[in-house]
Amino acid sequence: MQLQLIKKRTERGMSPLQIARLMGLKKKDIQAVVKEHGWSAKREIEKVGNGRPPRPSEKTEWRMQEMKRLAHEGYNRKQIGALLGIDRSYVDTLCRRYGIKTVSQLEQIENLYSKGWTQMKIAEELGVSKQRISEMIKRHDLKKGDRP
Repeated sequence: MQLQLIKKRTERGMSPLQIARLMGLKKKDIQAVVKEHGWSAKREIEKVGNGRPPRPSEKTEWRMQEMKRLAHEGYNRKQIGALLGIDRSYVDTLCRRYGIKTVSQLEQIENLYSKGWTQMKIAEELGVSKQRISEMIKRHDLKKGDRP
C-alpha cells in the first residue's frame, strides 16, 4: 500500500522530503524506493526566483498557488503544512487570508469510508491511527459503502 502512495505522490511532483514528512518515514528510504523503481515526476514543480533566492512576496505567492493546488487535490491543512514544510497555524492564516477552502479530515474519512475502504487503509492514507478513524466513524455515525 505504501509503495502505491509513494509512486502516486512522486508522479504528482512531490519531493522525497515532502513524501517522507507526510508519511513519517526517512528521506533516504523514500529516495531509495523511488530510484529502485525508476519513478519520476510527471510534471516538475515550477521553481521560484530564477536561480536567486526568492523575495518574500514571491515565496508567499508560490505558497498560495501550491496551497490552492493541494487543496483542490483534496489535501487537508495538516497535510498541506507537512508537504510545504510550514507550520499548521501559518497554513490556517494563509487559508483565511486568501480564501482557500480545504477538505476537513472528517470529509476525507466520510468520502473514503463510503467508497468501501477499510479503517486501516484510511488511517494509512491520512497518516493517522486506526483508533482515530474508528472514533470519527462512531461519533458521526458514518455508513460504509460497497467494497471497490
